[in-house]
Amino acid sequence: MPKVTWPHQEAKRLRAVASNSDKPIIFETGYGPSGLPHIGTFAEVGRTTFVIQALQHAFPDAKVRLLAFSDDMDGLRSLPENVPNHDKLRPFLGMPLSSIPDPFEQAASFADYMNGQLKLFLDSYGFEYEFHSSTECYKSGIFDNGLKRVMDNYSQIREMFISTISKEKREAWSPFFPICDSCGKIYTTRVVELSPDNYTLSYRCDQSSQGFEPCGHVATTSITGGKVKVGWKIDWALRWYTFGVNYEMYGKDLISSASMASKICSILGAKPPVLYKYELFLDEKGAKISKKIGNGISMEQWVKYSPLGALLNFLLANPNKARQMGLPILPKIVDEYIEVLRKESTDNPNFHSWFIDSVQHGHDASSLENNELSYNLLFNVAQNLGLRDASLLYKYALKYDPSVAQNERFFSTLCENVIAYVQDYEAQASKEALVIDWSYGQYLSELIEVVEQTEDFDNLHSKELQALMFIIPKKYGLSQPEWFKFLYSVLLGKEKGPRLGPFLGILGKELVLSMLEKCRRPR
Repeated sequence: MPKVTWPHQEAKRLRAVASNSDKPIIFETGYGPSGLPHIGTFAEVGRTTFVIQALQHAFPDAKVRLLAFSDDMDGLRSLPENVPNHDKLRPFLGMPLSSIPDPFEQAASFADYMNGQLKLFLDSYGFEYEFHSSTECYKSGIFDNGLKRVMDNYSQIREMFISTISKEKREAWSPFFPICDSCGKIYTTRVVELSPDNYTLSYRCDQSSQGFEPCGHVATTSITGGKVKVGWKIDWALRWYTFGVNYEMYGKDLISSASMASKICSILGAKPPVLYKYELFLDEKGAKISKKIGNGISMEQWVKYSPLGALLNFLLANPNKARQMGLPILPKIVDEYIEVLRKESTDNPNFHSWFIDSVQHGHDASSLENNELSYNLLFNVAQNLGLRDASLLYKYALKYDPSVAQNERFFSTLCENVIAYVQDYEAQASKEALVIDWSYGQYLSELIEVVEQTEDFDNLHSKELQALMFIIPKKYGLSQPEWFKFLYSVLLGKEKGPRLGPFLGILGKELVLSMLEKCRRPR
């Protein structure tokens, strides 16, 4: 039985729905394809899947559906930094994402490419979901009934909505955003008249306040059939109403939007879903990650540089705590996952597998209980030896710990991840100049003697090798943190690194002596 976690707690909140309905319980996730999908997009699907697994554990007969919704009818307000061909995209600013050419020139539209990337990553993790496009829902008529309900309840929605905006914006406010029949833009139009009896509206394309050039077109159009869309908060409620959504997560930056959408959903005649607020992801510098900026770690990088389970394990942590993620700290994130694999065989054999296996259909590894290899260790070996061959790195790992062979697939793949990380990331990373306290350099000769005189060095346990590194600071009363900082600086070119024992063991005595000899004098 898995221990109680936040997914179990969330499942309890859905107990009434699961117990009293024969209909499927509808879970929804949403994202805006205005840039390449990132961890925030993926996280909603992953975390929602954890809640689904917990719900099905408590209610085995419960039927569920997970909707992955793309807001691809939103207009493109600015050009993302991580996509090419800005000059070709610039004329299309202000138009729906599904009406803009693909900057990568591989798909039918900007939205189609981004949607395809999201589905590619979700599929690689084995998620079970139904993909829905906002554009298709509007154009196919799926939203038509809900749009009519918005028109029928226009006064009530307007009265509630305008109380939250500035007075100067209230007169022009409308729940509807017509798409100009002439120029195709969505943020240059304004509604000038509503006709509730036949569900039409009249508009002018004359708004330039957001920096987009209007064309001056005047027309009357239906609110159905994909001719208009509604603003974000109403659009959210429209989805809940249309699909009967029972549960959805959202980021803390959408607290007011979620509250407003819930009220609008009730006005439309449906019960708002159970909602769960989570903290945002930050990059390694503490800044909020953004699709348009491309900071943090992209989904492509996650797949390329880490085991599949590492990201899922990252997401299983408490969502109410902001978490940092970025390429410089990726080794640490992967090692947290490897540590879970080590502990689960002894501490809680079912906890990890209960969540992770249900998604990716199989462990990355069986048992790592007695294994001390880490991503950070392999990374430092590959970096400092200039390795670019994953099979050679695997041979080093196997030489250091023959039990690696018991999880050959896991460790050989991990070596491939590490080599890709070293090649793609370290080649571009800017390195700050290290300030090395060379007063510790006088002890290098004695350390070399210790290594030289240690018999059977290559067969010692990592703890015994680690103990060798403490001989000098203990003998001379040196600051141990400063001593190891010095060793990391001269050996690895950084102030921190893996445990030195396992690192030296994987290198072997001959190579360790060679590296120490090179460090005798300042570089």
